[in-house]
Amino acid sequence: MCGAAIEWSSKHQLFVTLSSTEAEYIVAVEAGKEIKWMRNILIEFEYPPSYTLTLFIDNKSGIDISKNPEHHGWIKHLGLWLYWLRDAVQESLISPVYVPTQQNITELFTKAVQPQVIEFAISKLGLRS
Repeated sequence: MCGAAIEWSSKHQLFVTLSSTEAEYIVAVEAGKEIKWMRNILIEFEYPPSYTLTLFIDNKSGIDISKNPEHHGWIKHLGLWLYWLRDAVQESLISPVYVPTQQNITELFTKAVQPQVIEFAISKLGLRS
């Protein structure tokens, strides 16, 4: 918000996924829940967002599923609780946007990265090195 990160987290997924797309979608659902919480707290503080909040995803299939999961048979085994993200996208509460891996600041938290990636991520997070 205002050019700085106001929340982030890193944790293990609670169950094993069958594909990278499925794993990315589950992460997107978790991030979407945080976005929805943030939206609700802003409304509570009488600062309602007048725009759709952005969810950056570095997996194009994950974005496709969040927009229309009916056409993706390989994830039909997922629990229905994961499909609320589709509703949030259709209601224009959350907008999933593709971010290339090279520009994904969360890479800093998930793996060893090159120094230039660290500097890029630190600047985008509103931190100083």
